[in-house]
Amino acid sequence: MAVKYKPFLNIGPGEFVKEELEARNWRQEDLASILGVSLKSVNKLTQNKQSITIEMAKLLSRAFGQSPQYWINLDTNYRLRLKDEDSKAKDVEIRAEIYKRMPVNEMIKKGWLDKIRDTNGLIEQVKRFWGIEEMDLSFMDRDGMPNFRKSGAFTQYNKYYALTWFRMAKKCAKYFKAEPYNKLKLDSLATDFHQYTASVNGVKLLLEALNEAGIKFFVLSHLQKTYVDGACFFDGDNPVMVYTKRYDRVDNFWFTIAHEIGHILLHLRNQDDFFIDNLDDLTTKEEEEANKFAEKMLKTDRILKYFEPFKKYISQKRVLNGADELKINPAILVGVLQHYGWLSRRNLNRYKTSVSELIPGKYYVERQIKKIKRAVNF
Repeated sequence: MAVKYKPFLNIGPGEFVKEELEARNWRQEDLASILGVSLKSVNKLTQNKQSITIEMAKLLSRAFGQSPQYWINLDTNYRLRLKDEDSKAKDVEIRAEIYKRMPVNEMIKKGWLDKIRDTNGLIEQVKRFWGIEEMDLSFMDRDGMPNFRKSGAFTQYNKYYALTWFRMAKKCAKYFKAEPYNKLKLDSLATDFHQYTASVNGVKLLLEALNEAGIKFFVLSHLQKTYVDGACFFDGDNPVMVYTKRYDRVDNFWFTIAHEIGHILLHLRNQDDFFIDNLDDLTTKEEEEANKFAEKMLKTDRILKYFEPFKKYISQKRVLNGADELKINPAILVGVLQHYGWLSRRNLNRYKTSVSELIPGKYYVERQIKKIKRAVNF
């Protein structure tokens, strides 16, 4: 009985030999005797472990009736397809390893990587991205994120994606410019920080002041499963501050920037120091210290003292009056009051407006990704 094979399967000549044996009710021992070869040789032939030589093709044609070319073609086509399949399997293995450690499709959408279907082209991009000579990403298993760990609240956190985001931030930092770092200017900015929040052009003015203090600032969107709000590290002698706009709200912007300023002034000491922050999950000593520093910058104590007499009922009018008297953005007042449970998280969220359009376009990585990629060569 002839066996029907699916056309996409790579069928070797050994299967056809087995069919001929079955049709004639022969055993492998019989064929070995007929061909005058060893049983071992016939066994290898049926398992496609042995290529069909011209001499073997002639013998098979005499035994089964087909032409020698028939057997030569069967074997040649099988070997060629097998080589192609081996190459495809290797490509799949390589791409699977890359996709496991890097959210490639998301990076392509953001413009961080070019869309290249060819595996070799993808490999070259990945090597340039990481600055490595060989296609080996095992270092990502060794490298940790000491200031940003997975917690029970964020079980989908992917450390590989976090490392990828951080690498992108480090590369982009080379593109952005700032004045020489001046700690005294940053101290002064921290003291006056709440006043920036109350200004109509406060976001733009703050970013300019950060630049004058020697802080490189830019917006780099977060990656899935990283939960990053902001980060800080050194690029040369300049501290770098990165904002992800994970929550596109003005209150999140002010809280995140204040938190990163706290890290820079309190904890950033050398080139190896860095902090990658999820403001929903601050658990380390350094994070708690940066948070307290941020609360001081945002006048949290004064806010709570001001609203203490009214905490059983906080109206929109009281929030607006408090924002005017304390000279602070009403979104920050709402955020603080909600955080301390004095205001329902459902109330007065209208003041938590979008921050996107308040940040000038020159600070957005994705808006000028082509320039950045050319400038830093990746």
